Amino acid sequence: MKSLFSSKIMMKLKSLIGSAKTYIILLVLAIALLLYTVSVGYKQVNRLHKTGDLVSHTLEVQRTIVELSSKFLEVEAIQLKKLFKAEESNLSAIVFTEMGQSLDRLNTLTADNDAQQERVKALQLLRDRIKVEIDTTTIVDAIGSQDSLEVKDSILIHLAGLRYKRNERISKIVAESQVIKDRMLSEENYLMVARKEEYTSQSFLTPMSSLLVALTALGIFLIGFISIYKQKGLLQEVNSQVFVQNKKLQETEEFLKGVYKSSNNVISHFEPIFDKENNIIDFQFRYTSNAIEKVTGSEQDDIIGGSLLEMYPMVLENGLFALMKECYVSGNTQEHESVYTFEGEKKYIFNTIVKSANGITNTAWDTSKIKKAEEELKKLNEDLSLQNTIFKEAENVAGVGSFIWYLDDGTATVSDNFYRILGVEPNSFEVTFSSYKEFVHPDDIAIFESIGANVEEKGASTVFAYRVFTKTKGVKHLDLKGKYVEIDNRPVSVGIVQDITSRVEKDRALIDSYEKLKISNEELESFNRVASHDLQEPLRKIQMFISRIEDDGEKNMPASIQNYFGKIKDGTFRMRELIQNLLSYSRIDKVNSKFENISLGEIIGKIEDELSQLIKDTDTSISYENLPDIQGIPFKIEQLCTNLISNSIKYCKSDVSPKIIISSKKIRNSEIVENFSKTTEYYYKISFVDNGIGFEPEFASNIFEVFQRLHSKTEYSGTGIGLSICKKIVEKHNGYIHAIGKKDEGSTFVIYLPVN
Repeated sequence: MKSLFSSKIMMKLKSLIGSAKTYIILLVLAIALLLYTVSVGYKQVNRLHKTGDLVSHTLEVQRTIVELSSKFLEVEAIQLKKLFKAEESNLSAIVFTEMGQSLDRLNTLTADNDAQQERVKALQLLRDRIKVEIDTTTIVDAIGSQDSLEVKDSILIHLAGLRYKRNERISKIVAESQVIKDRMLSEENYLMVARKEEYTSQSFLTPMSSLLVALTALGIFLIGFISIYKQKGLLQEVNSQVFVQNKKLQETEEFLKGVYKSSNNVISHFEPIFDKENNIIDFQFRYTSNAIEKVTGSEQDDIIGGSLLEMYPMVLENGLFALMKECYVSGNTQEHESVYTFEGEKKYIFNTIVKSANGITNTAWDTSKIKKAEEELKKLNEDLSLQNTIFKEAENVAGVGSFIWYLDDGTATVSDNFYRILGVEPNSFEVTFSSYKEFVHPDDIAIFESIGANVEEKGASTVFAYRVFTKTKGVKHLDLKGKYVEIDNRPVSVGIVQDITSRVEKDRALIDSYEKLKISNEELESFNRVASHDLQEPLRKIQMFISRIEDDGEKNMPASIQNYFGKIKDGTFRMRELIQNLLSYSRIDKVNSKFENISLGEIIGKIEDELSQLIKDTDTSISYENLPDIQGIPFKIEQLCTNLISNSIKYCKSDVSPKIIISSKKIRNSEIVENFSKTTEYYYKISFVDNGIGFEPEFASNIFEVFQRLHSKTEYSGTGIGLSICKKIVEKHNGYIHAIGKKDEGSTFVIYLPVN
């Protein structure tokens, strides 16, 4: 019975399957399913296209935000560069034009986002604020570039301070722009992740659902096709539509991959790896954009499918791995920045981590260039602050104050040291033409009032010197130098005021000293005339009568008278020699002979001829070789060498023949240990060495003083002026002379003459 029942059922099923009505119903159902599949697929593809467009739009917004941010930083860098190098350039104007274009593009791109629109407006306001600051800086630079007055360097002291303050304000504005930029990028990153999740979901569900429905419909359609051959054309059409749908889906996927490739950010998708206790122990790369090759140097294909901790173990130490786990567990967006070393190069990487459907997505941004720019900017700010401090201190030390005086209303901006010159604290009162006039000395009011008129009429003020009363009732002499310029079509005088009180007092003292010196010189001239004529005339008569007495019969005189007569003769000779040496010493500075090229060897040879009898009588030996040619006054150099050689012969030992060695050496000024003003890089070191009686070392500097003698007149003849004359001649030739000696071991006279 059971088998009979089964056979009846089978018969009914066969009849049902073989019914044409059944095939028609199945065909209609298959067509309906195919149409539904085509409709759903079309809508899914459209949604994928829209999602791809949104992703592309988000990337374009991100790129424009970063581009605009870089323009802000570039403007700041240009201003700092202009501040330190004083470059004149229109780069700021070009960058402002590009900044305006970026703002317009960003405004259009964020038209559908009210929050981003508000941030764009804020960036536009920041741009306008920077433009105002730079326009003001350009005006100040124009002031500093004027070069018609001596005051330029001093004006820069104050103008540098103004530029520094303006650059500080620009830096603050740029910092505000960076905060807005970070917020905009954060929101766009969030949108990017959300849209990628939507795309991932759609890209997964659309082909699967379409495939399942299409397979079901295709199965039903095949059954109907076997039964009803007329539906063959319909099946081909449906297959064609399915092919088109799959092709569009593939194109959308390729487009989205292209968008990821065009981004400079590294976009990576991870899936967690769990242990037996369901704890996350690692993350697996499911996808990463090709930008990772540029950042890390690793190939994209080698990374996808790999372990995060095996490839980049440093994320455990710097905390990124912990944030990735936190994001996956809590679903909260995380941000992280750290320093990484890839291929020996340090890089700053900023990561934004968001939860996705089956894992997490990390967007990594290489901020190394921005960090480097920030560090350079920080250093420039520190240098600028130091320079500003130095400028202020320089003003204080130099007794200089700077000012910017607006001639239309009399208001002024002055430096802190301007106030100090007036004896008041900085900013203790508002400087105007009328308030400052109260400090001016009553007798100099007319001079001060003429400053403004002079500037307006002639276009540039002259130098004015006037007096002021300080708050301590002391009188100061000021020197004012100003220059007429225009700022915002307003007539302005910029310049410096300097406290010249000490200079005025020194000038007065110098005038008094000059008058006294003039009187002293007149007295010295009178003495020279007396010494050269009046003092020598009696001596000549005395010597003439001594000569006649000798001719008339000195031998007939008593011995005592002859002794007295000899002393008179020696005294008159020594007095005449003393007067001639004094005249020679006093006339050295008056000699204006031109310097000539002199052969020192020829000079020594000439002296040997002139002193030949003395050299022969004393059996003196003079040796020298390879003496240089020098620049000097010939007869003075001859007098110098004659005095030194004669001095060595005079102070010889009684039992030893005099021996004089003259040598020369060219040396650099840094090798000279003696302290004197060195005017050239190289000097000739000329040494006169003898084997005479020498002297005690403590007298080495005294022997060049006038009338300074180390021995009595009875021991050695002389006036004590010869070495003083040598010193004056050497100084006349911009050189230096000093003596080295030791008692009974000879003397050395060293002369340094410049190599011209």
